[in-house]
Amino acid sequence: MANVIYGVNGPVVTVKEAKEFSMMEMVYVGKQRLVGEVIGITSAYTTIQCYEETTGLMPGDPVEGTHTRMNLLLGPGILDNIFDGIERPLAQIEKDCGAFISRGSSVSPLDPDKEWDVTITVKVGDRLVGGMIYATTPETHIITHKMMVPPTLSGKVVEAMPDGKYKLHDTIVKIEDEFGAIHELTLCQRWPIRSASPPPFR
Repeated sequence: MANVIYGVNGPVVTVKEAKEFSMMEMVYVGKQRLVGEVIGITSAYTTIQCYEETTGLMPGDPVEGTHTRMNLLLGPGILDNIFDGIERPLAQIEKDCGAFISRGSSVSPLDPDKEWDVTITVKVGDRLVGGMIYATTPETHIITHKMMVPPTLSGKVVEAMPDGKYKLHDTIVKIEDEFGAIHELTLCQRWPIRSASPPPFR
């Protein structure tokens, strides 16, 4: 059965008898898919903090889970942009919607189609641990963006692309971990906003 709004009190939305939500999960609220976060769960109700204006939301409107925590997309392009509180790029939203942000606006935080001039700094056989740099690209004329291995990952490089132009989600390095699983590294990564970065592997 689909989950629906039971009550609305300012930015707080409740859902009755929901079973599949988890704490700090990112959810979409209402027909406009407003961004929210689960902040409380009991046997009877799930409580959601909505991060956009809730005027117009009504009981019976849908609530959709994402099965992921609130997160940010980190990668080249983040330094020369301006975002709102949920990492929506204001310049792009202005182009799409005008001077005012429309509720439920969905725009990629970073440009997925822009090509970056990437230098690969590792080779096949290298062992990498969290925090090590595997590629760089000039983000501005004075700042070099360094792509680093996620802090929870370590392994051996089994494939490395040549230097060249790549888009944000292109795979440029592959790592095999100690269990034989292959992890693809791109120019970007997502990180939960409420999770502190752990110490890297050594």
